[in-house]
Amino acid sequence: MVRVTGNFTSESALHPAAKELIADFFDQGWADHNKLGDQSARTAILRNEAIESIAENLKILPSEIEIIGEPRLGLQLAVTGLLRPDLKLIHSAVDRRSIFAVGKSHVESGGQLEILPVTQNGEIDFLECNGSQAVLALQGANVETGITQEADTLIKRIAPKYVALDYSTSPTLELPELWDSAIFDASSWQGATGIGILAIRNSAQWKNPLPNLGIRRTPESASLPLLLASAVALDAWLLEEAQEKVRLRLLNERIRHALITENLAITFAGTIENSLPQKIALVAQGCVGEDLVRQLNELGFILDSGSACTAAQMQPSHVFDALGLRSEGNLRITLHHGVTENQVAELISALISVVRQSR
Repeated sequence: MVRVTGNFTSESALHPAAKELIADFFDQGWADHNKLGDQSARTAILRNEAIESIAENLKILPSEIEIIGEPRLGLQLAVTGLLRPDLKLIHSAVDRRSIFAVGKSHVESGGQLEILPVTQNGEIDFLECNGSQAVLALQGANVETGITQEADTLIKRIAPKYVALDYSTSPTLELPELWDSAIFDASSWQGATGIGILAIRNSAQWKNPLPNLGIRRTPESASLPLLLASAVALDAWLLEEAQEKVRLRLLNERIRHALITENLAITFAGTIENSLPQKIALVAQGCVGEDLVRQLNELGFILDSGSACTAAQMQPSHVFDALGLRSEGNLRITLHHGVTENQVAELISALISVVRQSR
């Protein structure tokens, strides 16, 4: 068995605060909250309390929240619920593949599409864009690189008719002043995998794009116990984040500085200033990402490589290509709450070693 010294992938285990209560949540949250009966009434109360807690933490209204059992579907719903045949879809060259798929489908149906390029630092180039009759699909932070966008500046300059936000990378990103829908992913705060929070602010214009004869806006098929666990995890994660974000940024800087000092011909995507503190994306020239991942795994470190938006994770990254970076030797490092300085020091040593051996 491989000794795991550190998990530096984007995934993480359920937060300990939620894990401690998960069995109770399954004991209490099994009944359908929409049905009559005492147990259903209790689960309805639990569900409402969880939604109110999540809404307060995400700084949105409980009435704006829909719980999605598949966050990737939630992202498509956020966009397509606002999109009409006469509206153009605007998104960036570094968006998720699922948004590219929405754009392709929109064009095939006779709609218009505009894909905005990005600078070498990952900032969206919006100078020639006019969105007066468009839906803007906008990431708060890129899932692969952690590069953030100045959402308010972009929205004010493009002036789209509607804005659909992808805020699934971090719950601490500040929401812009203007937005119509947004998707959050509970796994970004060590909540349960498979819980997405779809926020619908513009309920007058957002229409369920799925075939639907009922009054429900979404399928509402998410697991209530996992929702309860995600609400508890968000509370605990945010309390930790107040201190952890400063510490993780220092560790992030330490990794970047150490690798630059070693003259390993490593290029970073974005900068420490315009990226989430927990994310590092890099390219090691002359190396193969898959080989680096395997060698690091043998040393007890698990990292990501390839595209974060495909089922086959080792496929070339369109995000790195859009940034003008080679995607063959890319690695993605995520610094989770609780990672130790010793783990980071060992990771740095391992990275230096495998990159040199791979050339």
